[in-house]
Amino acid sequence: MKSVLLIISLFCICCLSCLAQTPHPVLILTAEQVEPRVLELLCAGKQTDAEAILETHAPRYRTNQRIVFLYACCMRSRFEVEEAAPVFAAVAKMGTNTVSGQCAFHVLCLDAKKDVHNQSAALQKLVESNTNDLMLRWMIAVECRSFKQNEEGARHYKTLLEHWNPGPVLVHQTYGNLLDGLHRFEEALVERRKAVELEPAGWSYEGLGNTLASLDRYSEANEAYEKSVKCDPDRAAYWRSWAWGLLRAGKYPEAIEKCKKAIALDPEDARAWSHWGDCLKHQGKFQDALVKFNKAIEFDNTDVYTRNRIKEVESEIAAQKTSGTK
Repeated sequence: MKSVLLIISLFCICCLSCLAQTPHPVLILTAEQVEPRVLELLCAGKQTDAEAILETHAPRYRTNQRIVFLYACCMRSRFEVEEAAPVFAAVAKMGTNTVSGQCAFHVLCLDAKKDVHNQSAALQKLVESNTNDLMLRWMIAVECRSFKQNEEGARHYKTLLEHWNPGPVLVHQTYGNLLDGLHRFEEALVERRKAVELEPAGWSYEGLGNTLASLDRYSEANEAYEKSVKCDPDRAAYWRSWAWGLLRAGKYPEAIEKCKKAIALDPEDARAWSHWGDCLKHQGKFQDALVKFNKAIEFDNTDVYTRNRIKEVESEIAAQKTSGTK
C-alpha cells in the first residue's frame, strides 16, 4: 500500500504540472455544469467534444475530484495508459473515500499489474454497488479488454449501450474488439460501423477492416484498410493490418508489399514479420518463410503462433531434403 501511495504522490506532481499548461477555450462552464454537459455529449456519441470540455476544465477545477476523474476516464478509454496514470493518481490523492477516488485507485493498481485479483474484485464490487455511475462500468469494461476478459468485457459494454445510445466512440470500438475476440463478427460489424461514423480515423477504419476480413468480405475490408493508411500513412500497425487482410484473402504478393511498408516504419514489428512468413509459407517458399518467422521471434519470443509456424516450415524443409535424396 505504501509503495502504491508513493507512486500516486509522484504521479500527482506530474499531473498537476501538465494540466496547468492546457489552454482555455472561450466558453467556460461552472464546476456544476461540467459533468452534466460531459455526460450529455458522451450519451450523444460526441466523445471528442466531451474530451475538449474536460481538457479545458480539468486544469481550471483541478481540485474537483469528479471532473478530474472524468478526464482520466476518457483518456483511459482510448487506452492511453501512461497518460491517464498521473491523472488517476491526482484523483486518488484527493481521497479514496469517494467512488471516483476508489475507482481511480483500483485502475492505477490494475494498470500497474499490482494485486490484480483483489483489485479486480474490488472494482467489480464498486460497480455493482453504484450501478447508476456509468463511468465506473466503463472503466471495468476497459480493464477487461486490457486483461483479455472478452466475455465479461462484452457484457459490461452491452450494459453501457443500454444507457448510452449512441455511446462514446470508444465504447463502440472496444466492444467491437471484444466481439471480434469472441468470433461474434456480425455483431462486431455493427459496432465498427458506428465507430467509423462517430470518429472516422485510422484506428476506426482499421478495426472495420479487421472485422470485414474476418467475415471474408475482402473487397470492403480492402477499402477500409486503404482509408486507415490514408488517415495515418506513417503508422506501421495500419499497414500490418492491411497485410493480414490480404493474407486472409490469399493475395500474397500484395500482402508482402504491405508487410514491407510496415517493417520500413517499424523494423521490430514482430507481427508484420510473421505475416510475411505466412505469405511465403503459402507460396511454398519454406526456407524464406523460416527466415521471416525467426525474425518475428527475435522481436517477440513469446509468440506461440509463430513458433508453431516455425515447426511446420522446418518439417516441410526436412521433408523436401528427404525427398531430394531418394
